[in-house]
Amino acid sequence: MTVFEMAKRYYPRLWGTERIDALVAAGRLTEAERALIIPAVSDSDTSGADSGGGGQDAE
Repeated sequence: MTVFEMAKRYYPRLWGTERIDALVAAGRLTEAERALIIPAVSDSDTSGADSGGGGQDAE
């Protein structure tokens, strides 16, 4: 099993983004492989994440 295959299998259940980034920094994964494992989140995908009310700060 390659490092890429392991990363795909274990992210995010066992390995976080920090582990994936460490593998990229060590040269074990490429940036392209990282992008396949951790898809980029566009601004439109995150715009609704924090809105919605009901939080502690919304008084």
